[in-house]
Amino acid sequence: MKEISIIAPNIKNGGGRELLEYLLSYIEQEYPHLTVYVYLDSSLANIKTTKNRRVFLLSSTLEKVLLFGRKTNNALYFGNLPPLVKSENSIVYFHNLYLLMSLKKLTKTSAKYFLHQFYIRCFIRNVDIVACQNEGVKDKFIEKYSFQNVELLPFFRLCDKNLLKVNAKKYDFCYVSLAHRHKNHHRLIEACEILSSENISFSLALTIEDGHEDLIKKIEHVNQRGKVNIVNLGKLPKEEVCTLYTQSKCLVFPSTEETFGLGLVEAVNMDVDVVASDLDYVYQAIEPSLVFDPNSSLDISLKMKKYLYGTVQKSKSKIDNKIGRLIKILTKESNV
Repeated sequence: MKEISIIAPNIKNGGGRELLEYLLSYIEQEYPHLTVYVYLDSSLANIKTTKNRRVFLLSSTLEKVLLFGRKTNNALYFGNLPPLVKSENSIVYFHNLYLLMSLKKLTKTSAKYFLHQFYIRCFIRNVDIVACQNEGVKDKFIEKYSFQNVELLPFFRLCDKNLLKVNAKKYDFCYVSLAHRHKNHHRLIEACEILSSENISFSLALTIEDGHEDLIKKIEHVNQRGKVNIVNLGKLPKEEVCTLYTQSKCLVFPSTEETFGLGLVEAVNMDVDVVASDLDYVYQAIEPSLVFDPNSSLDISLKMKKYLYGTVQKSKSKIDNKIGRLIKILTKESNV
């Protein structure tokens, strides 16, 4: 029986956790002959040991450092950072934009990302391949770290299209995203305020997590006008995200930076139109219905208005799921 390791103690929530859980479920279903050793942060205790999966929960920094200092072949380092020692047939899966930022930008964010960048420069050659999700990230990684063996291996879990048969549309727009700064919620809400001042009525569903009272107050202010109805559903599990897509006519996506843009692909798969930022990551994932300048609340409002009252093309996906190729590389199967 073949064995691989997935080393992911840096993953705790958000898109990384979604991808990790999908990867593990995919292996469970499609590769029952494969034994998988999974190393996780102790906060992911919901991921259990199964017949062919061995889960190890790490609670201390020392345990994680010792893990990265151990030679582990046929390993996927899922969480941006390579091991401290050379590992054969190993891959780093890279999906953090902060680790591509300049030092000047990082001083405004967090010193830890500078340390992580230094670490990557020192140890990235301990793996064979760096995998990433779009062409823009690939080019930036090669330039920043002078590491050439970078491969596009995007993977994603799509929603069940059978849900479309049982749910009716209730929102004109939705934006499925946690409220990180680059997700640009504040400009989207400002765009809604502009449309409300023009007496344009529509509904928008958001998924802002707890701890963003400033955005919630802005939403309440817009809703008080009575024209626009912004509903914050809070952080949703995957199943409820899929339901939200079926209940929405259009995904509005004002993010200024993405390593992939999973929501774009998910929405198009569920026959939802997309009005998004006029940025490379969007065009690398889909053909949007409309685009706007993400730094202009006015332009966002104009394109939302055009969607509501005009005729637009259907959005289309442009990206393939490479999860099968990723597993074949790790298992050294032929024809990879």
